[in-house]
This record gives sequence, structure tokens and C-alpha cells, in this order.
Amino acid sequence: MAASCDLVDVDPPELQFPFELDKQISCPLRIANKTERTVAFKVKTTSPKKYCVRPNNGVVRPRSASVVVVTMQAQIVAPPDLQCKDKFLVQSVVVDDGLSAKDITSQMFMRDENNMVEEVKLKVSYVMPPEPAMEIAEESDIPKRILVPMQRILDNGRSGSELSSGNVSLRSAEMGTELGSPLGRFVRNEDMLKTASPVVETRVHAGSDEQYLELSALVAKLTEEKKSALEQNRKLREELELARRQASQHQGGFSLAFVLVIGLLSIILGCLVKK
Repeated sequence: MAASCDLVDVDPPELQFPFELDKQISCPLRIANKTERTVAFKVKTTSPKKYCVRPNNGVVRPRSASVVVVTMQAQIVAPPDLQCKDKFLVQSVVVDDGLSAKDITSQMFMRDENNMVEEVKLKVSYVMPPEPAMEIAEESDIPKRILVPMQRILDNGRSGSELSSGNVSLRSAEMGTELGSPLGRFVRNEDMLKTASPVVETRVHAGSDEQYLELSALVAKLTEEKKSALEQNRKLREELELARRQASQHQGGFSLAFVLVIGLLSIILGCLVKK
């Protein structure tokens, strides 16, 4: 319910600021002219250094309204129990129809026998800020919690030196199932992304198209890098298999030569013994 006098209605009847330290807080104030004449208004406060009122005066045409924004400057200390004794005063007076805001003077709001000034007093109260929607915040963090570790894995865990040093086995690199494998984490994170897709989709549709495009581009980039890593791992496996075969052939040739030498020495020794 608005506070009122004979000339204007002021809404809200009490200025409520969700108090937060080190933060400017604004509260709109609507001043409605309920008469058929032009009314000038002026807004005053008991703490002018603490509050900023824009505009602090103005002209309201018949049956119309004007909105004033009251801004509380950032506070570094919270008052005990959030109690506030500040007050505002809205003064209104009937003026000529052709008057504009720049023509308003302080003498217009001085009371005398020929000048009827109406006043509306407003209290100020501090309220607790609304609690953030934790569920929404958690949903909005899902893409970051999934995609940032995936990007870090791709940046730090896809080099050929790491693959060849034994940190990632060829099978786990191909299948992405070995515990502790970067690609294994990639697959699990991808599964998490698929599981969380309804939540992500809801959040994306609720947000901007730009965020959706960035998310889609990042997912496409990660998918392409995954394919590239798997191709690199396949080539590395083929090279290792070829090296293993060459080593086996070399080992088999050495054994045959050794047998031939032993056989030849045996024949020579046999001939010597017979002589």
C-alpha cells in the first residue's frame, strides 16, 4: 500500500534495501500525481551523505507519475541487527502547468499562508539479501566442471612423449578405460556430459545464444582432438608392433647362426679326435 497525501501517492511506503557490505544498493520510488493539476515534488533525507537521489526534484503532470531512484552508498560496516533510523521526506506542491523541472526552486516548498506544501514521510529499513539459487548456480557450473578438466587433459596429456613414456597404455589410449588414464577420464567426462545434457540444455536455452554457440564449439573441438589422439595412438601401436617383429626376427637369426657354429666346431673336433 502506498503512502499518500492530498496531492501524490508515494510507493513504496517504506524504503527497503537488501543490505550488503561494499555494495551500492538502489531502490525505486514512484511518485504519482492523483490530481488534475501539475504538482512539483522534492525528496529530502536525514542522511544526505549516505544516499543519492536522482532526480531529487521534478514535475508530475496531472494523473501521471514519476520514478525516483534512491541509491545507498557502499557501506563498510553493518549496523547492529540491521537497524536503520534514516528517514526520507517527499514534499509536493501545486505549480503552474507550464513549469518545468529546471524552474523548481527551494522557495516553492516553504510553507506559508498562501503556499500549501504536502509532505509524506518514509522510513528506511535494511533486509537480508535474497539467498542465491544454489541449484541454478550448480547447473550453470556443470559445463565448467566438465569441460575445463577435459581441456586441461587435452592440453597436457596428449603429447607423444607422454604416450611413449608408459603413462598411457596403447589399449587404454584406444579404449579410454584404464584407471588414471587421461583418455579414460576423457571418456568418463564425456559420459558425464551426456548425463548432464538435459540440465545443460535447460540452462543454455534459458541463457544467451552466444553461450550455447561457445559451448557447442568447445565440444566440437574436444571431439576432434580426441579423434586425432586416437589416430596418433593407433600409429604408435603399429610402430611398436613392427619394432617387436623386427626384434623377434633378429633374435631368431642369431640363434640359427649360433647352432651352425656349434655344429661346425663339433665336426672339426670329431675329425681331430679320430686322427
